[in-house]
Amino acid sequence: MAVFFGLCLSLIGGVWWSLGQLKNYREEYDLLEQERASSQQMMQSMQNKNLDLAKITGLNIDNAGFAKDAVEFYSRVREAIEKNKVELLSMNADTNRDNLLSLHIQGNYYALAHMFADWRVMPFASRINSVKIRRDSASPTSKVDAQIVLEAMMKGQ
Repeated sequence: MAVFFGLCLSLIGGVWWSLGQLKNYREEYDLLEQERASSQQMMQSMQNKNLDLAKITGLNIDNAGFAKDAVEFYSRVREAIEKNKVELLSMNADTNRDNLLSLHIQGNYYALAHMFADWRVMPFASRINSVKIRRDSASPTSKVDAQIVLEAMMKGQ
């Protein structure tokens, strides 16, 4: 009888332990499922941001007119940067061509998108020749780092 009682007790203990393990596994599964859903939502959000940026920037900007000179071009570019509170890390003119400007900037993703939109409405024809945008992985916000080459049509070209 003691053997039967011991066997029943060990069976009940095994079921109790298994239920505890099952509860732990279920909690872990729920956490992983929440992280998966959050990651999926973040990926969708990043895809939407990329689509929004592509709509705003439009690599070929079709305004009529020419910039009077390099000073007007540089000042309009800088004005849009300052207006949108984007940090200008460097701004270099091409030594061979006044109408090319290389920029290294940092700021909020949406501020950059608004800056691109402001560049679209400059009173002379210009375009983004190249752009490389990276998210700052150390930043918990949507801060990005961008390398941009901007080109403008100037009188006498």
